[in-house]
Amino acid sequence: MTDNSRIAGDGLPDVPKNGSLRGATVDRLACLLRHWTWADEAMRQFKRELAGGWEYGEDLRADHPFGAYYHWCALLCGLGEAALDHGLLSKSQLDAVRGDLESTLPGLRACRDLLVVIPASLEEQPRVVDLLRDEQTLGRLSRVHDAFGEALRQERVSREVDGLDH
Repeated sequence: MTDNSRIAGDGLPDVPKNGSLRGATVDRLACLLRHWTWADEAMRQFKRELAGGWEYGEDLRADHPFGAYYHWCALLCGLGEAALDHGLLSKSQLDAVRGDLESTLPGLRACRDLLVVIPASLEEQPRVVDLLRDEQTLGRLSRVHDAFGEALRQERVSREVDGLDH
């Protein structure tokens, strides 16, 4: 590849380093949209579960109904790392959520790890009740989620408009 604006050797050849989805291939954009859609479905499921309430006790299984939270966060983790490491958002889009993303990324990684690495004991897993004690966490996660969705929506609309021009 001769285009120096792309990240070389990172396994993501279709991602421009300039911080825009504009140079991403249709296939790459479809994959990003698919993952954001899965994250959106998980977020909606989590919000339904949260609205239904839960009984908290010292029982470590108290997180059982909130698996959707871990799925949502795991998918946001992937999108967040791609945004920080591979320039998937424009500078202004990333700047708008950078603080939220950087402060939530450790928790997002813990959720992702919980889904892909079986812990040795229940005590090693992050508990939803602990993750939610910080009242700002859900707001931060929602802002990050919305920023990815908006960036993907803008790019899709832009490409549809460009397609009409031809």
